[in-house]
Amino acid sequence: MKLRILFLILVPPVLLSLCALLVMGAPLPHPFPPPLSGGRDRIAAIMTGILGAGYLIGLAVYVIALFLRAGRALDPVLTSAGLVPEGYLAFGRRYRGLIQGREVEVTFLPSQGVSAAQLNVYVSTSLGTRVAIARGKPLLDCGDCPRMELDESSLGGFQVYSRDGEFARRLLAESEIKDALERLLDGGGVSGVREVYIQPKRVWLRARPRGLTEGLFRQWLDDLIALARAGEKALEHGSAEDSDSHY
Repeated sequence: MKLRILFLILVPPVLLSLCALLVMGAPLPHPFPPPLSGGRDRIAAIMTGILGAGYLIGLAVYVIALFLRAGRALDPVLTSAGLVPEGYLAFGRRYRGLIQGREVEVTFLPSQGVSAAQLNVYVSTSLGTRVAIARGKPLLDCGDCPRMELDESSLGGFQVYSRDGEFARRLLAESEIKDALERLLDGGGVSGVREVYIQPKRVWLRARPRGLTEGLFRQWLDDLIALARAGEKALEHGSAEDSDSHY
């Protein structure tokens, strides 16, 4: 897309200039002024101005349509899942609805220039705690939470911060959840920043992906729902252990 826009920006002005030179110097029948005369220059200037204005209008319409179409890249996946789309920040889309009985919200802004796409996926849950998982130190939440020490079998290579270390360990002890987090944070051959946040009322994937496909996004959505469900089970298990310890 970027190469196409660059081509449309650079090539037509060159063609307009060549066209203007041709009009100024080409032999034309009466009543056109002689070649390279002042009258011929005025004709070339008027023609170039009209064509140039038309070109700029057409380029603007094309670029806007291109970005709007890019912003709808997730429509097939999310509308088929029952989410309702709406416009978001000019070229982006916001989707809201229920999936498997959970409130889901997705915001997506397509790549613009050198900036990568922006994707946020929120899945409702009720956990009452905070966990952040990322390659580096999380930027947007739980930055003041204690960092957990993990072995290679528990998301080695990622950093995990949690207000409730026992809850996080119970959650990461499940192989299914570790696999889901690996896909969310480092799978699918997609580059760019990715972070997973568990918050009191939702699970949140923040990503700036490059090369995201519909199939991979569908998998991410399934993984986030599985993570929300597993978090609730881990919380219930911890509450049951606490109750047993009182007897």
